[in-house]
Amino acid sequence: MLKRLSDEKNAYETPQRLTGMLNVISEELQDCPLYYVIDKLANVIHCTVPSMLQFRSALLTLGYRVSSTHANSNGLKTDAPNNVLWDVLRCWEKLHPVSEKKKKSALSPASAILSKEPKISATFDIIEEANPKSRRLKLSRFPGNPEPDWGPKARAKGVGRFSSLAEKRKQLQGKKMKRKDDGDHLKKFPCKAFRSGDCEFKKDDCRYSHDIS
Repeated sequence: MLKRLSDEKNAYETPQRLTGMLNVISEELQDCPLYYVIDKLANVIHCTVPSMLQFRSALLTLGYRVSSTHANSNGLKTDAPNNVLWDVLRCWEKLHPVSEKKKKSALSPASAILSKEPKISATFDIIEEANPKSRRLKLSRFPGNPEPDWGPKARAKGVGRFSSLAEKRKQLQGKKMKRKDDGDHLKKFPCKAFRSGDCEFKKDDCRYSHDIS
């Protein structure tokens, strides 16, 4: 697809966006179908979020493979098991400690995770391999929306009932009066507010009957 795109650039309206996205896809680990979102992992233990390069560097230094994912700009794919990911975050938390209150909160996931000591020693010095080629080339990997308020628009409305303002006035003339007349049938029902002495209308103005009998 990248070869075809380079050969037929003029055939597409957004070749830069397509090139960036296809390069990200080509860099993804094919045997890792799912991905992690770093800020959501950090949010579980309430710690500051490491940068993408720091987190990738830590996993690469430990000997695991890492890649981005086209599905999320903050996501990554890796063959590192879950316990290694949490150990990396435990090491990060030791450098950027969370408050003791959050650590000791009863039944808190953060308390359960941080109560264990990491079995590995992760370093967060950025290495060159952590920076993917598509990022080094400054490709448009995760482009923003093409225009403000881009996306699904408001639901389309049907054609108006009236062809002009004059026609609208003519058809609606006296409609309020008709609505008022429609309430005459309520006179056969007693006014509960009058019965309790709280009705603010006079007998003729009230829509309900003031005849208690």
